Amino acid sequence: MGQYKKKQLTLNHWLRNREKEANLAKEAEQAVHRPPEPSQELAKTLERITGPKAPTPRKLYHWWEEPGSVKRKIDANYVKRKLEEKAAELGAPTITTLLKKKLGLPGPEATIYILWYGKKSDIIEVRTETLRRFCALLGIPLEDLEKLGVIKDRHFPVDLHSPPVAKLYTHILNEGALTGPLPQLTVKYVNRDPVLHRIVIDLVRELGGHYRIPPPSKGGIETQIDSTTGRILVAAGLPPGRKVLSNPPLHPATLRDRDLATYHIHMTFIEEGSSTLTLNRHRKLELHISFSRSVDVTDLIPHSIREHLINNYKGKSLSPWAVGDDVTHDILTHASNAPLALIQEYFLIRGILKERNPAIELPDIRCSYVHVSKDGRITANYKFSMRSREAVEAFYETFFENFNTGTWKEEKLKRQIELLHEYGDRKLTQSEALEIKQEMAQWRTVPNNWILEKTRELLPEADWINNPKYAKRILK
Repeated sequence: MGQYKKKQLTLNHWLRNREKEANLAKEAEQAVHRPPEPSQELAKTLERITGPKAPTPRKLYHWWEEPGSVKRKIDANYVKRKLEEKAAELGAPTITTLLKKKLGLPGPEATIYILWYGKKSDIIEVRTETLRRFCALLGIPLEDLEKLGVIKDRHFPVDLHSPPVAKLYTHILNEGALTGPLPQLTVKYVNRDPVLHRIVIDLVRELGGHYRIPPPSKGGIETQIDSTTGRILVAAGLPPGRKVLSNPPLHPATLRDRDLATYHIHMTFIEEGSSTLTLNRHRKLELHISFSRSVDVTDLIPHSIREHLINNYKGKSLSPWAVGDDVTHDILTHASNAPLALIQEYFLIRGILKERNPAIELPDIRCSYVHVSKDGRITANYKFSMRSREAVEAFYETFFENFNTGTWKEEKLKRQIELLHEYGDRKLTQSEALEIKQEMAQWRTVPNNWILEKTRELLPEADWINNPKYAKRILK
Protein backbone atom coordinates (compact mmCIF):
# COMPACT_ATOMS: atom_id res chain seq x y z
CA MET A 1 0.00 0.00 0.00
CA GLY A 2 2.82 2.39 0.89
CA GLN A 3 4.57 1.84 -2.45
CA TYR A 4 1.30 2.48 -4.32
CA LYS A 5 0.64 5.67 -2.32
CA LYS A 6 4.15 6.96 -3.05
CA LYS A 7 3.72 6.27 -6.76
CA GLN A 8 0.34 8.02 -6.79
CA LEU A 9 1.75 11.06 -4.98
CA THR A 10 4.62 11.21 -7.51
CA LEU A 11 2.13 11.10 -10.38
CA ASN A 12 -0.12 13.76 -8.85
CA HIS A 13 2.85 16.09 -8.29
CA TRP A 14 4.06 15.58 -11.85
CA LEU A 15 0.58 16.18 -13.29
CA ARG A 16 0.18 19.41 -11.30
CA ASN A 17 3.44 20.73 -12.74
CA ARG A 18 2.37 19.79 -16.28
CA GLU A 19 -1.03 21.46 -15.81
CA LYS A 20 0.70 24.61 -14.58
CA GLU A 21 2.97 24.61 -17.64
CA ALA A 22 -0.01 24.06 -19.96
CA ASN A 23 -1.73 27.12 -18.50
CA LEU A 24 1.44 29.15 -18.94
CA ALA A 25 1.73 27.97 -22.54
CA LYS A 26 -1.83 29.20 -23.21
CA GLU A 27 -0.90 32.53 -21.67
CA ALA A 28 2.14 32.57 -23.95
CA GLU A 29 0.04 32.12 -27.05
CA GLN A 30 -2.15 35.03 -25.98
CA ALA A 31 0.92 37.14 -25.15
CA VAL A 32 2.05 36.98 -28.76
CA HIS A 33 -0.81 39.30 -29.70
CA ARG A 34 -0.35 41.91 -26.98
CA PRO A 35 2.54 44.36 -26.42
CA PRO A 36 3.49 43.74 -22.74
CA GLU A 37 6.33 41.33 -21.98
CA PRO A 38 5.27 37.98 -20.44
CA SER A 39 5.94 37.36 -16.77
CA GLN A 40 9.36 36.09 -15.66
CA GLU A 41 7.88 32.73 -14.74
CA LEU A 42 6.17 32.49 -18.11
CA ALA A 43 9.38 33.45 -19.93
CA LYS A 44 11.32 30.69 -18.16
CA THR A 45 8.68 28.07 -18.92
CA LEU A 46 8.50 29.17 -22.56
CA GLU A 47 12.26 28.87 -22.89
CA ARG A 48 12.17 25.34 -21.49
CA ILE A 49 9.25 24.25 -23.68
CA THR A 50 9.83 26.13 -26.93
CA GLY A 51 13.45 27.23 -26.76
CA PRO A 52 15.08 30.64 -26.30
CA LYS A 53 13.40 33.82 -27.54
CA ALA A 54 14.08 34.41 -31.21
CA PRO A 55 16.18 37.63 -30.89
CA THR A 56 18.77 36.09 -28.56
CA PRO A 57 20.92 34.01 -30.97
CA ARG A 58 23.72 35.84 -32.78
CA LYS A 59 22.98 36.83 -36.35
CA LEU A 60 26.40 36.97 -38.04
CA TYR A 61 29.00 34.27 -38.59
CA HIS A 62 32.49 35.66 -39.27
CA TRP A 63 35.50 34.06 -40.93
CA TRP A 64 37.54 34.21 -37.72
CA GLU A 65 34.92 32.08 -35.93
CA GLU A 66 35.77 29.16 -38.18
CA PRO A 67 37.94 26.40 -36.64
CA GLY A 68 41.63 27.27 -36.80
CA SER A 69 42.55 24.37 -39.10
CA VAL A 70 40.06 25.37 -41.80
CA LYS A 71 41.76 26.66 -44.94
CA ARG A 72 40.64 29.82 -46.69
CA LYS A 73 41.63 31.26 -50.06
CA ILE A 74 42.63 34.91 -49.80
CA ASP A 75 43.78 37.75 -52.05
CA ALA A 76 47.58 37.51 -52.38
CA ASN A 77 47.91 41.13 -53.51
CA TYR A 78 46.25 42.34 -50.31
CA VAL A 79 48.76 40.37 -48.21
CA LYS A 80 51.71 41.76 -50.17
CA ARG A 81 50.41 45.31 -49.89
CA LYS A 82 49.93 45.08 -46.12
CA LEU A 83 53.44 43.67 -45.65
CA GLU A 84 54.94 46.44 -47.77
CA GLU A 85 52.98 49.11 -45.87
CA LYS A 86 54.22 47.76 -42.53
CA ALA A 87 57.81 47.60 -43.84
CA ALA A 88 57.61 51.25 -44.92
CA GLU A 89 56.09 52.24 -41.58
CA LEU A 90 58.88 50.57 -39.58
CA GLY A 91 61.69 51.45 -41.98
CA ALA A 92 62.54 47.85 -42.94
CA PRO A 93 64.39 47.55 -46.27
CA THR A 94 63.10 44.02 -46.93
CA ILE A 95 60.16 41.86 -45.89
CA THR A 96 62.59 39.43 -44.24
CA THR A 97 64.04 42.25 -42.14
CA LEU A 98 60.53 43.38 -41.23
CA LEU A 99 59.46 39.97 -40.02
CA LYS A 100 62.60 38.74 -38.30
CA LYS A 101 64.16 41.92 -36.92
CA LYS A 102 61.47 44.56 -36.66
CA LEU A 103 58.66 42.25 -35.57
CA GLY A 104 60.89 39.62 -33.95
CA LEU A 105 59.17 36.57 -35.36
CA PRO A 106 60.78 33.15 -34.97
CA GLY A 107 62.17 31.62 -38.16
CA PRO A 108 59.34 29.15 -38.94
CA GLU A 109 56.57 31.73 -38.62
CA ALA A 110 58.52 34.38 -40.56
CA THR A 111 59.09 31.82 -43.34
CA ILE A 112 55.32 31.33 -43.74
CA TYR A 113 54.74 35.04 -44.42
CA ILE A 114 57.84 35.28 -46.65
CA LEU A 115 56.43 32.44 -48.75
CA TRP A 116 53.08 34.24 -48.92
CA TYR A 117 54.83 37.37 -50.13
CA GLY A 118 56.73 35.47 -52.79
CA LYS A 119 53.68 33.72 -54.25
CA LYS A 120 53.23 34.48 -57.93
CA SER A 121 49.53 33.52 -58.01
CA ASP A 122 46.70 35.87 -57.11
CA ILE A 123 45.33 33.48 -54.46
CA ILE A 124 46.96 32.13 -51.30
CA GLU A 125 45.50 29.20 -49.34
CA VAL A 126 45.95 29.77 -45.60
CA ARG A 127 44.72 28.30 -42.33
CA THR A 128 42.25 30.39 -40.36
CA GLU A 129 44.41 30.42 -37.23
CA THR A 130 47.44 31.58 -39.24
CA LEU A 131 45.40 34.32 -40.88
CA ARG A 132 44.20 35.49 -37.46
CA ARG A 133 47.82 35.70 -36.26
CA PHE A 134 48.81 37.61 -39.40
CA CYS A 135 46.06 40.20 -38.78
CA ALA A 136 47.09 40.59 -35.13
CA LEU A 137 50.75 40.94 -36.13
CA LEU A 138 50.10 43.77 -38.59
CA GLY A 139 47.28 45.39 -36.63
CA ILE A 140 44.66 44.60 -39.27
CA PRO A 141 41.05 44.65 -37.98
CA LEU A 142 39.54 41.25 -38.63
CA GLU A 143 36.45 42.89 -40.12
CA ASP A 144 38.57 44.51 -42.85
CA LEU A 145 39.02 41.18 -44.61
CA GLU A 146 35.24 40.93 -44.90
CA LYS A 147 34.64 44.55 -45.89
CA LEU A 148 37.34 44.48 -48.59
CA GLY A 149 36.48 41.02 -49.96
CA VAL A 150 39.93 39.61 -49.16
CA ILE A 151 38.53 36.10 -48.63
CA LYS A 152 37.81 34.67 -52.06
CA ASP A 153 36.34 31.21 -51.50
CA ARG A 154 33.37 32.28 -49.37
CA HIS A 155 31.47 35.43 -48.54
CA PHE A 156 31.75 36.56 -44.92
CA PRO A 157 30.05 37.50 -42.70
CA VAL A 158 27.14 35.12 -43.14
CA ASP A 159 23.76 36.38 -41.94
CA LEU A 160 22.56 33.43 -39.89
CA HIS A 161 18.98 34.71 -40.00
CA SER A 162 18.88 35.21 -43.77
CA PRO A 163 16.18 33.34 -45.73
CA PRO A 164 18.64 30.93 -47.44
CA VAL A 165 20.12 29.87 -44.09
CA ALA A 166 16.71 29.50 -42.42
CA LYS A 167 15.30 27.54 -45.36
CA LEU A 168 18.29 25.20 -45.63
CA TYR A 169 18.09 24.72 -41.86
CA THR A 170 14.50 23.50 -42.34
CA HIS A 171 15.50 20.90 -44.94
CA ILE A 172 18.47 19.54 -42.99
CA LEU A 173 16.38 19.44 -39.80
CA ASN A 174 13.78 17.37 -41.63
CA GLU A 175 15.62 15.08 -44.03
CA GLY A 176 19.29 15.80 -43.54
CA ALA A 177 22.13 14.86 -41.24
CA LEU A 178 25.05 16.73 -39.67
CA THR A 179 27.59 14.19 -38.46
CA GLY A 180 31.21 14.01 -37.40
CA PRO A 181 33.37 16.32 -35.29
CA LEU A 182 34.22 19.91 -36.16
CA PRO A 183 35.70 21.13 -38.38
CA GLN A 184 35.10 18.35 -40.90
CA LEU A 185 31.36 17.95 -40.59
CA THR A 186 29.65 15.57 -42.96
CA VAL A 187 26.44 17.12 -44.26
CA LYS A 188 23.92 15.27 -46.39
CA TYR A 189 20.33 15.47 -47.52
CA VAL A 190 18.44 12.29 -48.44
CA ASN A 191 15.06 12.09 -50.16
CA ARG A 192 13.49 10.26 -53.10
CA ASP A 193 11.95 13.40 -54.64
CA PRO A 194 14.38 15.07 -57.11
CA VAL A 195 12.45 18.37 -56.83
CA LEU A 196 13.43 18.68 -53.17
CA HIS A 197 17.09 18.05 -54.00
CA ARG A 198 17.01 20.84 -56.59
CA ILE A 199 15.60 23.20 -53.95
CA VAL A 200 18.29 22.24 -51.43
CA ILE A 201 21.07 22.52 -54.01
CA ASP A 202 19.92 25.99 -55.06
CA LEU A 203 19.97 27.11 -51.42
CA VAL A 204 23.48 25.72 -50.95
CA ARG A 205 24.67 27.57 -54.05
CA GLU A 206 22.99 30.78 -52.88
CA LEU A 207 25.08 30.52 -49.71
CA GLY A 208 28.26 30.07 -51.77
CA GLY A 209 28.56 26.40 -50.85
CA HIS A 210 29.42 23.28 -52.79
CA TYR A 211 27.67 19.95 -53.25
CA ARG A 212 27.83 16.62 -55.05
CA ILE A 213 25.30 13.89 -55.80
CA PRO A 214 27.20 10.59 -55.61
CA PRO A 215 25.84 7.33 -57.00
CA PRO A 216 23.39 5.95 -54.42
CA SER A 217 24.44 3.11 -52.14
CA LYS A 218 20.87 2.52 -50.91
CA GLY A 219 17.32 3.85 -51.34
CA GLY A 220 16.97 7.57 -51.89
CA ILE A 221 19.01 10.25 -53.63
CA GLU A 222 21.76 11.74 -51.48
CA THR A 223 23.12 15.27 -51.84
CA GLN A 224 26.40 15.83 -50.00
CA ILE A 225 27.09 19.40 -48.88
CA ASP A 226 30.39 21.12 -47.99
CA SER A 227 31.47 21.33 -44.36
CA THR A 228 31.57 25.15 -44.27
CA THR A 229 27.84 25.22 -44.98
CA GLY A 230 27.44 22.63 -42.23
CA ARG A 231 29.28 24.83 -39.75
CA ILE A 232 27.05 27.76 -40.72
CA LEU A 233 23.99 25.64 -39.88
CA VAL A 234 25.54 24.68 -36.54
CA ALA A 235 26.19 28.36 -35.80
CA ALA A 236 22.54 29.05 -36.69
CA GLY A 237 21.43 26.62 -33.99
CA LEU A 238 21.23 23.16 -35.60
CA PRO A 239 23.39 20.83 -33.48
CA PRO A 240 25.34 18.01 -35.13
CA GLY A 241 24.59 14.40 -34.29
CA ARG A 242 21.39 12.40 -33.96
CA LYS A 243 18.38 14.69 -33.88
CA VAL A 244 16.40 12.40 -31.57
CA LEU A 245 19.14 13.04 -28.98
CA SER A 246 19.86 16.74 -29.58
CA ASN A 247 16.14 17.62 -29.92
CA PRO A 248 16.81 20.74 -32.05
CA PRO A 249 14.46 23.73 -32.24
CA LEU A 250 13.21 25.47 -35.35
CA HIS A 251 15.36 28.23 -36.77
CA PRO A 252 14.70 31.42 -34.74
CA ALA A 253 13.87 33.42 -37.88
CA THR A 254 11.14 30.89 -38.72
CA LEU A 255 9.42 31.73 -35.44
CA ARG A 256 9.55 35.46 -36.20
CA ASP A 257 9.00 35.82 -39.94
CA ARG A 258 5.66 34.87 -41.53
CA ASP A 259 7.11 34.04 -44.95
CA LEU A 260 9.75 31.77 -43.41
CA ALA A 261 7.12 30.18 -41.16
CA THR A 262 4.97 29.46 -44.22
CA TYR A 263 7.96 28.00 -46.05
CA HIS A 264 8.87 25.83 -43.08
CA ILE A 265 5.37 24.40 -42.59
CA HIS A 266 4.96 23.83 -46.34
CA MET A 267 8.26 22.00 -46.72
CA THR A 268 8.00 20.13 -43.43
CA PHE A 269 4.65 18.72 -44.50
CA ILE A 270 6.25 17.53 -47.76
CA GLU A 271 9.26 16.01 -46.00
CA GLU A 272 7.83 14.82 -42.67
CA GLY A 273 4.03 15.12 -42.81
CA SER A 274 1.29 12.90 -44.15
CA SER A 275 -2.21 13.22 -45.57
CA THR A 276 -4.84 10.48 -45.65
CA LEU A 277 -8.24 10.63 -47.32
CA THR A 278 -10.66 8.34 -45.51
CA LEU A 279 -14.32 7.69 -44.78
CA ASN A 280 -15.67 8.59 -41.36
CA ARG A 281 -18.38 6.60 -39.57
CA HIS A 282 -21.04 8.58 -41.47
CA ARG A 283 -19.50 7.48 -44.80
CA LYS A 284 -18.38 11.05 -45.52
CA LEU A 285 -14.93 11.97 -46.79
CA GLU A 286 -12.38 13.20 -44.24
CA LEU A 287 -8.88 14.41 -44.92
CA HIS A 288 -6.40 13.85 -42.09
CA ILE A 289 -3.24 16.00 -42.16
CA SER A 290 -0.56 14.99 -39.68
CA PHE A 291 2.87 16.09 -38.51
CA SER A 292 5.15 13.85 -36.46
CA ARG A 293 8.66 13.73 -35.02
CA SER A 294 10.57 11.46 -32.65
CA VAL A 295 12.74 12.18 -29.61
CA ASP A 296 14.90 10.08 -27.31
CA VAL A 297 13.11 9.50 -23.99
CA THR A 298 15.51 6.98 -22.46
CA ASP A 299 16.40 9.26 -19.56
CA LEU A 300 12.76 10.10 -18.81
CA ILE A 301 11.82 6.50 -18.08
CA PRO A 302 12.39 5.01 -14.61
CA HIS A 303 15.29 2.55 -14.51
CA SER A 304 13.19 -0.56 -13.80
CA ILE A 305 10.77 0.15 -16.65
CA ARG A 306 13.65 0.98 -18.98
CA GLU A 307 15.34 -2.35 -18.25
CA HIS A 308 12.03 -4.16 -18.79
CA LEU A 309 11.57 -2.53 -22.19
CA ILE A 310 15.14 -3.19 -23.29
CA ASN A 311 15.01 -6.84 -22.20
CA ASN A 312 11.65 -7.57 -23.83
CA TYR A 313 11.18 -5.19 -26.75
CA LYS A 314 14.61 -4.53 -28.24
CA GLY A 315 14.21 -3.72 -31.94
CA LYS A 316 10.42 -3.39 -31.58
CA SER A 317 7.77 -0.69 -31.26
CA LEU A 318 4.88 -0.61 -28.81
CA SER A 319 2.00 1.57 -27.74
CA PRO A 320 2.63 3.99 -24.85
CA TRP A 321 -0.24 2.15 -23.14
CA ALA A 322 1.87 -1.02 -23.14
CA VAL A 323 4.85 0.34 -21.18
CA GLY A 324 3.47 -1.30 -18.04
CA ASP A 325 3.58 1.64 -15.64
CA ASP A 326 1.03 4.43 -15.11
CA VAL A 327 3.58 7.11 -14.20
CA THR A 328 5.76 6.29 -17.22
CA HIS A 329 2.71 6.28 -19.48
CA ASP A 330 1.62 9.70 -18.24
CA ILE A 331 5.12 11.11 -18.68
CA LEU A 332 5.39 9.78 -22.24
CA THR A 333 1.97 10.98 -23.30
CA HIS A 334 2.33 14.52 -21.96
CA ALA A 335 2.76 16.98 -24.83
CA SER A 336 5.55 18.92 -23.11
CA ASN A 337 7.87 15.93 -23.64
CA ALA A 338 7.28 15.95 -27.40
CA PRO A 339 10.13 17.03 -29.72
CA LEU A 340 10.81 20.75 -29.38
CA ALA A 341 10.46 21.37 -33.13
CA LEU A 342 7.05 19.65 -33.18
CA ILE A 343 5.79 21.76 -30.27
CA GLN A 344 6.89 24.92 -32.06
CA GLU A 345 5.27 23.75 -35.32
CA TYR A 346 2.04 23.02 -33.47
CA PHE A 347 1.83 26.55 -32.04
CA LEU A 348 2.88 28.10 -35.36
CA ILE A 349 0.15 26.28 -37.31
CA ARG A 350 -2.50 26.83 -34.66
CA GLY A 351 -1.71 30.54 -34.34
CA ILE A 352 -1.72 31.15 -38.10
CA LEU A 353 -4.93 29.19 -38.71
CA LYS A 354 -6.70 30.97 -35.85
CA GLU A 355 -5.93 34.28 -37.55
CA ARG A 356 -8.03 33.04 -40.48
CA ASN A 357 -10.73 31.49 -38.33
CA PRO A 358 -10.69 31.92 -34.53
CA ALA A 359 -13.00 28.92 -34.15
CA ILE A 360 -10.39 26.46 -35.47
CA GLU A 361 -8.95 24.11 -32.88
CA LEU A 362 -6.20 21.53 -33.28
CA PRO A 363 -6.21 18.29 -31.29
CA ASP A 364 -3.34 18.05 -28.80
CA ILE A 365 0.03 16.52 -29.56
CA ARG A 366 0.03 12.85 -28.57
CA CYS A 367 2.53 10.03 -28.29
CA SER A 368 1.74 7.53 -31.03
CA TYR A 369 4.31 4.81 -30.26
CA VAL A 370 7.52 4.00 -28.42
CA HIS A 371 10.47 2.27 -30.10
CA VAL A 372 13.27 0.36 -28.39
CA SER A 373 16.39 0.38 -30.56
CA LYS A 374 18.82 -2.50 -30.82
CA ASP A 375 21.43 -0.43 -28.97
CA GLY A 376 19.09 0.02 -26.00
CA ARG A 377 17.88 3.58 -26.62
CA ILE A 378 14.18 4.35 -26.34
CA THR A 379 12.54 6.88 -28.63
CA ALA A 380 8.96 8.11 -28.65
CA ASN A 381 7.12 9.27 -31.74
CA TYR A 382 4.76 12.21 -31.25
CA LYS A 383 2.22 13.58 -33.70
CA PHE A 384 -0.66 15.97 -34.09
CA SER A 385 -3.36 15.84 -36.72
CA MET A 386 -6.15 17.97 -38.09
CA ARG A 387 -9.26 16.46 -39.59
CA SER A 388 -12.06 19.01 -39.35
CA ARG A 389 -12.98 20.35 -42.78
CA GLU A 390 -12.51 23.94 -41.60
CA ALA A 391 -8.98 23.28 -40.31
CA VAL A 392 -7.92 21.20 -43.32
CA GLU A 393 -9.18 23.71 -45.87
CA ALA A 394 -7.65 26.63 -43.98
CA PHE A 395 -4.33 24.73 -43.80
CA TYR A 396 -4.31 24.11 -47.54
CA GLU A 397 -5.33 27.67 -48.43
CA THR A 398 -2.69 29.14 -46.09
CA PHE A 399 0.30 26.96 -46.81
CA PHE A 400 -0.29 25.43 -50.28
CA GLU A 401 -2.84 27.15 -52.48
CA ASN A 402 -0.43 29.83 -53.78
CA PHE A 403 2.81 27.95 -53.17
CA ASN A 404 3.71 24.95 -55.32
CA THR A 405 7.25 23.76 -55.98
CA GLY A 406 6.25 20.76 -58.10
CA THR A 407 6.86 17.92 -55.64
CA TRP A 408 4.88 14.70 -55.84
CA LYS A 409 3.38 15.21 -52.39
CA GLU A 410 2.03 18.63 -53.32
CA GLU A 411 0.19 17.13 -56.28
CA LYS A 412 -1.20 14.37 -54.06
CA LEU A 413 -2.52 16.87 -51.48
CA LYS A 414 -4.02 19.02 -54.24
CA ARG A 415 -5.91 16.00 -55.60
CA GLN A 416 -7.14 15.07 -52.12
CA ILE A 417 -8.49 18.60 -51.60
CA GLU A 418 -10.20 18.44 -55.01
CA LEU A 419 -11.95 15.20 -54.03
CA LEU A 420 -12.95 16.69 -50.68
CA HIS A 421 -14.60 19.61 -52.49
CA GLU A 422 -16.11 17.41 -55.20
CA TYR A 423 -17.98 15.14 -52.79
CA GLY A 424 -18.67 17.80 -50.20
CA ASP A 425 -20.48 16.85 -47.01
CA ARG A 426 -22.63 14.02 -48.38
CA LYS A 427 -22.55 10.28 -47.81
CA LEU A 428 -20.68 8.28 -50.41
CA THR A 429 -22.05 5.25 -52.15
CA GLN A 430 -20.12 2.02 -51.98
CA SER A 431 -18.97 2.40 -55.60
CA GLU A 432 -17.82 6.00 -54.98
CA ALA A 433 -15.88 4.94 -51.91
CA LEU A 434 -14.23 2.11 -53.85
CA GLU A 435 -13.34 4.46 -56.72
CA ILE A 436 -11.66 6.93 -54.35
CA LYS A 437 -9.81 4.12 -52.57
CA GLN A 438 -8.43 2.84 -55.88
CA GLU A 439 -7.34 6.31 -56.94
CA MET A 440 -5.61 7.02 -53.63
CA ALA A 441 -3.74 3.72 -53.91
CA GLN A 442 -2.04 5.14 -57.00
CA TRP A 443 -0.78 8.10 -54.95
CA ARG A 444 0.64 5.93 -52.16
CA THR A 445 4.21 5.94 -53.50
CA VAL A 446 6.10 8.11 -55.96
CA PRO A 447 6.10 6.36 -59.36
CA ASN A 448 9.49 5.17 -60.59
CA ASN A 449 9.10 6.78 -64.01
CA TRP A 450 8.34 10.16 -62.36
CA ILE A 451 11.54 9.92 -60.27
CA LEU A 452 13.64 9.03 -63.32
CA GLU A 453 12.12 11.80 -65.43
CA LYS A 454 12.52 14.48 -62.76
CA THR A 455 16.06 13.40 -61.90
CA ARG A 456 17.16 13.72 -65.52
CA GLU A 457 15.37 17.07 -65.84
CA LEU A 458 16.39 18.73 -62.57
CA LEU A 459 19.63 17.02 -61.53
CA PRO A 460 21.96 16.88 -64.56
CA GLU A 461 24.83 16.46 -62.05
CA ALA A 462 23.47 13.00 -61.23
CA ASP A 463 24.61 11.43 -64.50
CA TRP A 464 24.58 8.02 -62.83
CA ILE A 465 20.79 8.00 -63.31
CA ASN A 466 21.37 6.56 -66.79
CA ASN A 467 23.19 3.56 -65.29
CA PRO A 468 20.56 0.89 -64.45
CA LYS A 469 22.78 -0.44 -61.65
CA TYR A 470 22.48 2.84 -59.73
CA ALA A 471 19.04 3.93 -60.90
CA LYS A 472 17.32 0.84 -59.46
CA ARG A 473 18.70 1.67 -55.99
CA ILE A 474 16.47 4.73 -55.70
CA LEU A 475 13.39 3.03 -57.16
CA LYS A 476 10.78 0.82 -55.54
